[in-house]
Amino acid sequence: MNRIIVLGDLNLDIIASLPGRLPRGGEVRTRIRTAVGGSAANFARVLARHKGTRVTFVGCAGDDPAGRVLVAALAEQGIETRVKRVHLPTGTIISLADGAERTMLCSRGANDGLDESFIDPAWFEGANHLHLSGYVFLSPGQARAAGRAVRLAKGKGMSISITAPPANLIRNFGVAGFLAAAAPADWLFLNQDEGQALTGAETSDEIVDILSREFALGALTLGGAGSLAWEGEIRDRGSLEPIENADTTGAGDAFAAGFVAEYLNRRDLARANRHALDVSHSLLRDRITPV
Repeated sequence: MNRIIVLGDLNLDIIASLPGRLPRGGEVRTRIRTAVGGSAANFARVLARHKGTRVTFVGCAGDDPAGRVLVAALAEQGIETRVKRVHLPTGTIISLADGAERTMLCSRGANDGLDESFIDPAWFEGANHLHLSGYVFLSPGQARAAGRAVRLAKGKGMSISITAPPANLIRNFGVAGFLAAAAPADWLFLNQDEGQALTGAETSDEIVDILSREFALGALTLGGAGSLAWEGEIRDRGSLEPIENADTTGAGDAFAAGFVAEYLNRRDLARANRHALDVSHSLLRDRITPV
């Protein structure tokens, strides 16, 4: 049995397909759906579907209807919720889909209300892994909470993983600062744009060679080209069939969750990489957007 603590954002996702030209000051019909979102919450939900895995989600939500619905949705999936409630609106993401492109409008809201005083050492008893969404390092309150969680995890001998935030946020925050904040982690998951931002390298092999000096284990997702995973000097390249017109929101988090669950069970890099691809591919198949 693996017991994993996941710390980070909980958001209401509103995903809309852009219908072409938007009328200024008017109304237009399109496809819109809502979902439980936030990188950490997405990770926790996928992780909780794996047998032999207990998940504790740590985050912050508003004392509002959206917050109550999102926390209840996590609990319904068997996730233990340790969610601070604050008088701020629950985090919300509006994702505008234009073909394969996604533009995100983000209101962090209550996510920034998480602080280190909320982190209880008792939650770490019996846990063997801590996962952090990379967004936590971009918010001072969340960063301090993550720092306390990392210290507690290290004290218990737990492994620690991170999913990187988008490349533009890494650049805005500062590459050196992000790498310094992420340094306590053992495992890193990111896509090629994020890898290029962190390393300045262009090819997937170059990116992984650089990152493997800082992180013992990880994987670089390559969109339709699959993924390149590493463990020390070992490399494993996985491939998949591209899926057209799929909503890719949360696919990277699904990949990372599948990888962590499988690797903790088997300690086999290739199996973890392929399972992670299967998990993310399954998510994409369920989200093919009508054309």
